[in-house]
Amino acid sequence: PTVATADGAMHWKDAPAYSADKSNNVLRRSVYFMPLFGAVFPEKFEALLKALPPTSLRGVIIYNHGCGGQWGWETTVAGFLYRQGFAVITPDFPSRDDNKTGCPGGSEAESLRMADQRSREGIYQAINPARLAARGQDITNVVAWIKSQTSLPILIAGHSEGCRATYALNITDPQVVGGICVKQGLQPNYEHTWRWNTQVPLWQSLEENDPWVIPPGLTVRDVTFERKFKAQPQNLTTVIVPGKSHDPLVQDAERSSLVAWLNQRVPQAIKPGQNGFGYESVLPEIQRKLR
Repeated sequence: PTVATADGAMHWKDAPAYSADKSNNVLRRSVYFMPLFGAVFPEKFEALLKALPPTSLRGVIIYNHGCGGQWGWETTVAGFLYRQGFAVITPDFPSRDDNKTGCPGGSEAESLRMADQRSREGIYQAINPARLAARGQDITNVVAWIKSQTSLPILIAGHSEGCRATYALNITDPQVVGGICVKQGLQPNYEHTWRWNTQVPLWQSLEENDPWVIPPGLTVRDVTFERKFKAQPQNLTTVIVPGKSHDPLVQDAERSSLVAWLNQRVPQAIKPGQNGFGYESVLPEIQRKLR
């Protein structure tokens, strides 16, 4: 099936990788991070999710990578987030069977050029709602798994194409308390991909001269989400920083704004240290899961 947008363009293009059943292995295509412990394997994550004291674990963030897949920034960002007291899950979307990246290439210049070509092809790039729907399948499967494990608050986050996957979701689950969009905007040719429920608070960061986000002829103010939040301006927080790196959470103003926003969305305080938690107490459960 295809979907016609206001300009008459046909954007929805199916591909084998976007079949709903390809989402079934998303938990095996994910990397897990936990306060106090850093990167952990799934069985350990599951055991710790239920065992860590409230003063050590505030919620769970699903952090979605950009168009190239996981290249290392996910570890950096997850480290920042778990030091704020959040467990983090980072799904790897390109490893879905039959899939491709949205911006292949061996250099930033080549990746930018190939991302533009992929966009014109309209299949393996976020201009395609079918791709964002498939990423949404992965995200909602992870949300369902988290909900089966804990009642902690959930936040959905993403960088670049991962942000597009975030704002393409129509969130109605009360356990999902917010969205985080890192270094991405809403350009006019992506209007057809927006489905975010503006009753759910959203945080957005942008760079003034980001070549991945700001097309020729536009400015950074043209790609904020403000026009979507006209009826609920209190639910949008936007931070704009100088630069053109497209790298996530690398500036102090960006990080401090996100920390303040997280403290509003999840006011549960965090105390540094173990807070009475003894790791050996969960070893039997972890060992049982690994048998």
